[in-house]
Amino acid sequence: MPNLFAPAVLILVPRLAMAQGAPGTNIIVDVGVTALSVRGDTAEVTYVLRNRPGSAEQLFQFTVDAPSSVLRISLPQPEHDWAANASYRGRSVARWAVLGEQMRPGEDSPPLVFSAVGLPAIVTYWVRGYVPPPPLTPADTLPVVPPSDPLVANSLPGRTVGIAPFPNDGSLSNLLAHLLTLTDESCGALGWITSTSVCSSLTAKLQQAGEALVQADNTKARTQLESFLAELAAQHGRAVCP
Repeated sequence: MPNLFAPAVLILVPRLAMAQGAPGTNIIVDVGVTALSVRGDTAEVTYVLRNRPGSAEQLFQFTVDAPSSVLRISLPQPEHDWAANASYRGRSVARWAVLGEQMRPGEDSPPLVFSAVGLPAIVTYWVRGYVPPPPLTPADTLPVVPPSDPLVANSLPGRTVGIAPFPNDGSLSNLLAHLLTLTDESCGALGWITSTSVCSSLTAKLQQAGEALVQADNTKARTQLESFLAELAAQHGRAVCP
């Protein structure tokens, strides 16, 4: 059953960060998760970003919260056009910065990949557009005032799939409960799935899978989870399921 966990989470992924108006936020970005795998105790996520033609800025930075410390983070090709790191102001993140000009409006990123020990989870991401630094003025000789956090002042937040540490209880029933929580969030506060009937059906399948596990009926539990995944796949891309 754990082999079904990653694709089930993958289909729940939202895709869009919208422009707001402050410098660095005049950008509309599709954040897509194109691959998600769990092998042993390690999960790996692959993102592809699209800077929409309506953006006023080229993409500068993409940062994903990493509650579980990054094991590996890719440096996309060509390497001289990208930087990647796993921390930001002492915070654990997966972070990519565009050093070239290939992420203008209408362009796509290469695959951005990171891995960590843990399970897929819903996390926060931030996208930031490029804004040229202002010209030097006489005021620049004054004492430097620490800048505000660009993640707050000059970036757009959103929610996507990342990697969180394993819960203390790693049983199948607890993993199933984790997937149920993700579904509840997608149907509830996050609003990624808007159809009440679809949400009810997905929740019922997970609950039935949990009941089957209690009865030690692993075959029925897997069947219910496969049915859950099939319904997600059928709804994926429709208005009710981003």
